Amino acid sequence: MNFKYNKKNAKCMWCKRTENPHPDFLHETIPTKIFVSTLGREIELCFSCYEEENKNSNSNDINFRKNLDLKFEAMKILKF
Repeated sequence: MNFKYNKKNAKCMWCKRTENPHPDFLHETIPTKIFVSTLGREIELCFSCYEEENKNSNSNDINFRKNLDLKFEAMKILKF
């Protein structure tokens, strides 16, 4: 999995972090990667949120991409 480091305006769509929480990299943006959901949405996630979503989807790519849509819709309803 290739996450981008030092990407301008990097922001995790789940946790909303923008800065790297690691104490050795406090002045860098958070590493993120854009994933495409089943419905074609581009979801930018940090490594930590990716790991959680991947675990929740049992490491299955189809379930992972579908879970992105489900969580996106839930967050939209909750206005998160």
